[in-house]
Amino acid sequence: MDDVSRGLPEGPARRAARIARVGARYGFGFVFGRRLGPFRRGEPGRVGPRLRRSLEELGPVFAELGRFLSARRDLLPEEVAAELGRAEAPPKPASPAEVRGILERELGNAAERLFVAFEELPVRVGVFTQAHRATLPGDRPALVVVSRPGVRRELLAMRPAADVVRRRVGDRLPLDPVEAVSEFAAHAGHRRDMHLAAQNARRMRDLGDRLPLRVPGVYRDYSAARCLTLEAPAETGAPGAEGYRACADALVGLAVREGIFLADHAPERFAAGPGGELWLLDPTEAFSLDPERMRALAEVLAAAGREDVDGIIRSLPLAGASVPKNAAALRRELREALGALGGPLWREHSLARVRDSSLEALRRGGARLPDELCRLFGALVAAEELGRTMSGEGYLGTVPAAEAAREMISHRRNPRYVLERTARRLNRPEVYADYPRQIHALLEELKDGEVEVRFRHGGLDELISKLDILANRLVFAFLIAALIVGSSMLGVFVRGGPQVLGLSIFGFAGFVAAALLGLLLLVGIIRSGRL
Repeated sequence: MDDVSRGLPEGPARRAARIARVGARYGFGFVFGRRLGPFRRGEPGRVGPRLRRSLEELGPVFAELGRFLSARRDLLPEEVAAELGRAEAPPKPASPAEVRGILERELGNAAERLFVAFEELPVRVGVFTQAHRATLPGDRPALVVVSRPGVRRELLAMRPAADVVRRRVGDRLPLDPVEAVSEFAAHAGHRRDMHLAAQNARRMRDLGDRLPLRVPGVYRDYSAARCLTLEAPAETGAPGAEGYRACADALVGLAVREGIFLADHAPERFAAGPGGELWLLDPTEAFSLDPERMRALAEVLAAAGREDVDGIIRSLPLAGASVPKNAAALRRELREALGALGGPLWREHSLARVRDSSLEALRRGGARLPDELCRLFGALVAAEELGRTMSGEGYLGTVPAAEAAREMISHRRNPRYVLERTARRLNRPEVYADYPRQIHALLEELKDGEVEVRFRHGGLDELISKLDILANRLVFAFLIAALIVGSSMLGVFVRGGPQVLGLSIFGFAGFVAAALLGLLLLVGIIRSGRL
C-alpha cells in the first residue's frame, strides 16, 4: 500500500502530521505534544534559526510564510524577524502538463489552438505563480502568468497546526498564530488572483510618465482567474546595472507616492526592450493601499520630517495603527530612534536600517501597525535590495524614498487636492438617502421604548475556554478524591469476600481507577505546559 500511495500528493491531515514531526525535530515538540520526540544534535538554542530551518524543510509555501511574518517587526523581536526574512526554499516549476491543464480549463480551449507557440520552460518561477513566454495569433509576443497548483493544500495544512500552537502556547507568543495564518492565506489568495493583477496593471499603466517603467497591457481574451496573458516586447535583454538601479528607484517611488508595491521583486520581472526602454514585464502579485491610508501615511511622514514625536503618535491611529493609552514609552522609543537615524529617511542609512529602527521603536513602545503598512515597508526594503544586488553595493533607496515622500506630502496637503477630496466625499447622495428613514425608525423605537443596546466584550471566548478547562480538571480531581476516600472506607470496613494484597477487591479496584484517572490528569496538565 505504501508503494501505491508514495507518488500521490499529501492530504491536509498527513501534511499537518508532517508539520508536527518537523517541529519536534527542531525542538518544538512540546507545542505539538511530542515532548519526548527526537531532537537534532548541534542545533543552536536560539528560536529564530531553528524556526527558519523548520519552515525551509516544510517547503516553499512555508518559507514564504516565514518571509511574510518577518514583515511584522512591530510585533516580533528583531532577531527572530531577521531570521524569518532569510528563509529560502526555491520552488520547483510546475510540470508542463499541469500548466497546460490550467490554461485549457481556464480558457476553455486546447493550448495548440490558443497559442501559436508556448515555451514550456518558465522564465520566472515564484512560490505562487510562474511565467512563460508565448506567441499569440498574429505573431504577437506575450507573457503568460499562471497560478501554481498545490498551494491550497499547503494552506489547509497550516490551519490545524496554527490552532494547536494557539491552544498550547498562544498566550506566550507576540502574535496570534491562527490570525497570522488567516492573513497569510488572504495574502496568498491576492497574489494568485489574476483579476486583481489585471486591475493593478491597469492602474499602473494609467500613471503614465509618473512611472518610468513600461507596464504591459492585458489580453483579456487570453486571461482568467488563474492565468493572465500580457503583452511583451519582441526582443528583450537584461536591464544592466544602471537599468536595475532605475527600476529600483521607480519601485520605491511607486510605493511611497501611490501605495502600489510588488510582493516579489524577482529580477526576471524586469527587462530592457528595444531602444533601451525599461519594462516591468510581469506586474502580477502587486498590492495597492487605500487612498485614505496613504493620506494618513503622509501625515505620519510629515510629522517625522519635523521630528515631531507627538505629531507621529497623533497621526498613527489615522493610518490604522493601535497606540497604547499611556504613550510615554512609545514617545521615548520614537525619540531615540529619530536621534539615532539623524532624522527621517536620512541619506546615510539604508531603507532596511530605517525600517528596522522605526518598527523596533513601535514594538518597544507597545504600538501595532496594520499588516498592509508593514508589507509596504517590507516591499521598500526588497526594492532597495534589488538595486543593491543588481547594480552595486553603494545603492541606497532612501534617496528616491525621501524625494517621493516630499512629493506625496505636498500633493496630499495641496488645498486643491483637499477640496477635491472633500467634494468627492460630499457628492455621494446614496450615503444620505437612507438617513431620513433611519432617523424615523430610531424615533419610533424611542417612542415605544424598544431600543436595544448590545455590548460586545472582546477576549471573553478565550477566558471562557480556560475556565471550562479549569472546571473539568477540578471535577476530575474531585472524582479521584472520591474514589480514594470510598476505596479507603471499603478497605477498612469490608472484612469478607475476595481480597487482593490484603484489601477488598472493590477497594483495590477503586484505588487502581483513581491512579489511572490521576495519571491521565497529570499527563494532560504536562502536555498543556502549565504544570
